[in-house]
Amino acid sequence: MNDNTRRELASEIRERVPRAHGVYAFLDADGRLLYIGKSVRLRDRMSSYFQQDPLEADPQLGRLTAGIRSFAWWRTHTELLALLLEDVLIKQHLPPGNTRQKEMEENRYLELTADEFPTCVVIEHEPDFGDREVFGPFKDKHFAVRLRDTMHESLGIRTCREPDPRRRCLKYDIGRCSGSCRGAIDSDAYNELVTRARQFLRGDAEKVVDALTRARDLASSERRYEEAARLQDAIDMCARFESHQRFADVFLRSDVTVRAPQDEVEHTFSCGALTEPRIVVVECGRSDRYPASGPNRFDPAAASRRAVATLHRPPSADRRFLADRTRIVCNYKNRFSGL
Repeated sequence: MNDNTRRELASEIRERVPRAHGVYAFLDADGRLLYIGKSVRLRDRMSSYFQQDPLEADPQLGRLTAGIRSFAWWRTHTELLALLLEDVLIKQHLPPGNTRQKEMEENRYLELTADEFPTCVVIEHEPDFGDREVFGPFKDKHFAVRLRDTMHESLGIRTCREPDPRRRCLKYDIGRCSGSCRGAIDSDAYNELVTRARQFLRGDAEKVVDALTRARDLASSERRYEEAARLQDAIDMCARFESHQRFADVFLRSDVTVRAPQDEVEHTFSCGALTEPRIVVVECGRSDRYPASGPNRFDPAAASRRAVATLHRPPSADRRFLADRTRIVCNYKNRFSGL
């Protein structure tokens, strides 16, 4: 991109794009989609891409900006609608400049095995679960491992992977395992712990938090302050996880209404589908540089109609799509509820 093109694009954005909530798209010379983004101030955000020479920008931004020749935008009533519209557009069109579609590849699941003494394992990719007891998806491996380790530590679920635990380890000696390999617990008592683990993964963290609280108080009384702080972090994480899981259960099974203080309208969802407002996009615009024709040309109006129709339906049966829409609405709601 030369300086003249950059200045012309910046000028057109300043003249035509509103300073409002919405989603924007950048296109190449043939009208092919490069990138989709969202902003509470479309004009300012889009203009920021053209404030310096692409070669002087960071490498990733420079590669993106260098190929831009036109743009499109969709103005929405609220920020939440912009967030939801952006998510659907990215999933449907997979722009090469976005990494959002790749984030789902980072999702992980937790499985309680079907052994006599079940353990909890992290699953990297979604197989055909069938009747297996699998929870998730969780946003990434780090979070899934943290949940698993917290559950192991607080409930005494074994960490070894053998179907029939016989190899003795130190976890029992330091109080972080119930000791099925030592014969310290029978299968009935152990399955009570597994029931608590199942409840935790479904959003009932009471038993786990109680165990962590006792451990924190003991560590504090013995002046092991770093340990107490670590346990408090785990307690806080469990509280956030419980809040999210309970919201997800309601969001995907019944009706939910979300409204932030600055919103002009209420957002109503039924089983994950947006029911109100029916009008999501209040204005759709595009650059004068948008090509008149082309086999791979991105059509902003058609794309928004398809995306809005998707928002008005329950999320895809793909667990990852369910999780993403739930996470967007939950995080938006929590920003204004003090959670």
